[in-house]
Amino acid sequence: MAQINEERVVWNTVFTAKTFDFRGRLNFCRFDECTFVKCTLLIDPDTEQIAFTNCTFQDCNVDGIEADEARGIASRSNTFERPLDEQRQDFEERLNAALSQRPTSRPS
Repeated sequence: MAQINEERVVWNTVFTAKTFDFRGRLNFCRFDECTFVKCTLLIDPDTEQIAFTNCTFQDCNVDGIEADEARGIASRSNTFERPLDEQRQDFEERLNAALSQRPTSRPS
């Protein structure tokens, strides 16, 4: 069997609303400092040889990528941001709580 030594490197790229299907194969791919916005990443137990370094995931279907040395999956210094709707709801709840604790002003 021939040994494959090629690796595809994607650097500083923004992906929006894309589906990445890494299931069931050797990928030999690394993403460095990329941003994924509203993307779907499909990773299963047969996924191998993929790396994410210093990437940002905004409103994606993943809230973490576990490194697995045996399968060649690397995940370092990535940021996973909560979905925008969730962030908005949290902000509104905190704002309402703060406003409800404000003392009411007295007329002079």
